[in-house]
Amino acid sequence: MNIYFIQAIRKCKRISLITAILCLGACTQELAPTPQPRPVRVVTVHYDKGNTSVRYSGEIKARYENPLAFQVGGKLVKRLVDVGAFVKRGQILAIIDPADVHLDEAGSAAQLAAAQAELDLARRELRHLSNLEKMELASPAALDRRHDQVNTAEAKVAAARAAHGQSARKSGYSELRSDFNGVVTVVEAEPGQVVTAGQTIVRLARPDEKEVVISVPENRLQDLHAASTLQVNLWADPKHYYPGRLREISPGVDAVLRTYTAKITLSETDDKVDLGMTATVKVNTPSGQAVIHLPLTALTKFQDQPAVWVFDTANQTVKPKTVTIGSYGSKEVTVLDGLSEGEQVVTAGVHKLIADQKVRLLETQP
Repeated sequence: MNIYFIQAIRKCKRISLITAILCLGACTQELAPTPQPRPVRVVTVHYDKGNTSVRYSGEIKARYENPLAFQVGGKLVKRLVDVGAFVKRGQILAIIDPADVHLDEAGSAAQLAAAQAELDLARRELRHLSNLEKMELASPAALDRRHDQVNTAEAKVAAARAAHGQSARKSGYSELRSDFNGVVTVVEAEPGQVVTAGQTIVRLARPDEKEVVISVPENRLQDLHAASTLQVNLWADPKHYYPGRLREISPGVDAVLRTYTAKITLSETDDKVDLGMTATVKVNTPSGQAVIHLPLTALTKFQDQPAVWVFDTANQTVKPKTVTIGSYGSKEVTVLDGLSEGEQVVTAGVHKLIADQKVRLLETQP
């Protein structure tokens, strides 16, 4: 009887333990937290029937940039400016050794003096021979020859005077001066270097007229020609736009990138626009087709096609929709088809969503 009693007690204990475990599991399932809707940010779709826009990055440069050089050769002894220096008209930029130029000037002066002395002698002899001819002591032929000698001497003096004047001007060529106010953009010679006449020493840019140099793919050239407006903004001040005007498209194409160089003149500038700054050119082109502009963050991929997540306001869920892309910009994408007016597209958190997932809006957007 004792053995059966003990076995009964043990069986009751096992049943109680199993019952307790089952109860605990039931309680655990009841206390499991419900998944919270994922927060997202959305934007309302609006079709734009006006313009399509494409952006190109470029650099602010001066329209006119002149290479400056000495008109005579020699050894460069001083360079008085560096890259970035602002110079005024008439300011000395560099100096070459003037010794050779001064020697040439002295030699031409001596040749002029010799030619003048020869002319004076010829004139005295002509006067003397004229007196003899009046006394019939000299022949007319000899007098004519003396006239010819005087004319030759006068021509030699004129040639020597011109050569001396040129040498005297060259003495001033030992100093390289600026012809206009500008900014030094390139330095191509250093003190101690022997330079030749016409060799570039510095490049000077005129800061009064600026432009943006951009690279345009060959399939976008027509859009650039047909642009209704060109707007330029600086990377340092992205909120302010300057009006631009297409001035030139290079006829040559880059052999590697297959792009054309275009130059956009800035019609109106201020002190914020400096040479070398990074700028963005916004090309606005009239479009016959209505398009949608969305942030790049809204774009994802569904079934190997470009897609976006559309927010269902009734069910508070999201679903993917494939779209047709028109063009890509640095911050936005142009959508041609696939969306309806007024739909709400998710712009943040698109890579962590699944179809029919519950979401909640972080903020209300128009």
